Amino acid sequence: MLPSLVTVAQGLYGLLLLGLWLLLIAASAHLLRLGLWALAHPLASVSVRKLADGDLPVVTVQLPMRNERLVAARAIRAACALDWPKDRLQIQVLDDSDATDETVAIVDAEVAALRYAGFDISAVRRPDRRSFKAGHLDFALPSSRGEFIAVLDVDFVPQADFLRQLVPHLVAQPQLAFVQGRWSFLNEDDSLLLRVQALILHGLFLVEQSYLSAHRQPVQFNGSGGIWRKAALLQAGGWVGGDSDTEASVTEDLDLSFRVRLFGYESLLLPQVAVPTELPESMAAFRSQQKRWVRGGAQVLRSLLHKLWSPGRSLGERLTMLLHLLRHARQPYLALALLFLPLPPLGVLHGLFAPPGGMLAAVLILWTALSVYYGAALLRLQRSPFWAVLLAPLVMALSMGLCVSLTVELLRGVLSSRTGAEFVRTPKTGGQKEPAKQYRPVFDRLARIEVGIGGAYLALSFWLFWRGDYLTALGFGLLIGAGLLWVGGGSWRISR
Repeated sequence: MLPSLVTVAQGLYGLLLLGLWLLLIAASAHLLRLGLWALAHPLASVSVRKLADGDLPVVTVQLPMRNERLVAARAIRAACALDWPKDRLQIQVLDDSDATDETVAIVDAEVAALRYAGFDISAVRRPDRRSFKAGHLDFALPSSRGEFIAVLDVDFVPQADFLRQLVPHLVAQPQLAFVQGRWSFLNEDDSLLLRVQALILHGLFLVEQSYLSAHRQPVQFNGSGGIWRKAALLQAGGWVGGDSDTEASVTEDLDLSFRVRLFGYESLLLPQVAVPTELPESMAAFRSQQKRWVRGGAQVLRSLLHKLWSPGRSLGERLTMLLHLLRHARQPYLALALLFLPLPPLGVLHGLFAPPGGMLAAVLILWTALSVYYGAALLRLQRSPFWAVLLAPLVMALSMGLCVSLTVELLRGVLSSRTGAEFVRTPKTGGQKEPAKQYRPVFDRLARIEVGIGGAYLALSFWLFWRGDYLTALGFGLLIGAGLLWVGGGSWRISR
């Protein structure tokens, strides 16, 4: 009986390893396909008929914020600096700040001064924070007088010609629900973590979403840095939507993007138009942001899955939206891999078979694919692709380091309703290195687990190195152990 149980266990381990190998190969093929497309299609200038000042529509700029005393004034001034006639520009500062936070006084002072200067600007506050950012955007919508609604988060500092570059596309193409620019980053060069974050988002905007937009496939609105057609917003039920859940998704941008697509609207990304913003400066803040995005994506999958198969959209569009909503389904498998990968090196269990080339080959192929994908993004920015080769292993390490906490958030989003889900804001510092204590991310107990697993992997890698298994030691130590310690240790240290 015992040998048969061992054989079953060896077969199961072989299947698990093969599944991980296939996951990495599939991801590599997807990244290579997108990267090669971007290499073959350099960024080109976009031509659209410029609008004469007399033909410019009324635009409402909404600035959602909560407890953002460090950057609130900068955001309000940037909105008023937009190159648009004052009589056709409305600015709504959607202030959800606590009554005791200094942001309230800062907003009131800025709004009063700019209203005196002739701007149509107001602070919009509401009696409760129901549905978070989405709820406040909807709350202010009835008082907006613009045909188009520009959404700019508090950390965004758009160029003066932001509206001039985006609005004409909405005027010229009535089928567009929204048009957005790509994000650029004010603090990209301040640390290694920020360089890696920027690289990931450069890939998103300059490769993946550029590809989707060029092929007229569904593109997600990224929450800020874009302009919406008000009629499309209203037809889709607004930011909160009309689902049975009483709260909006914590990723209201993704939810609305796909809802308007199901109503027949299209979307456009203009990677040529950069909208400066700032990246989360600490690992704790970045981790909190990623958790919200994963949980929100799972919420949207749960609420929209049955609607994706309604008539009226092509099979390709439906599959694109479905695959986008399922993109984080890999997280539980990566977390499971943390448990079964050490078994053979420890001599506990060996698989009956191994995938072609082993895991080392899959990792090297993924490194190559990431280098092509992110290298193409950097080339589109007229930067050296060399940084993509160097930073790609850090992207892999960061992915493994986040898989535990993101698995938990994915399960929370799938298994629980939107009601009671908290929108955890990502702190913005405006370049200030010592933000107030209340603006720091909340400590996550999972950081202790990540540090513990990371420490165990690091100890295992030292032992394997001492035994002469250098390649396995390198992979376990740098891609897994260091990744978990980077995420867990960075979150623990900064959040306490």
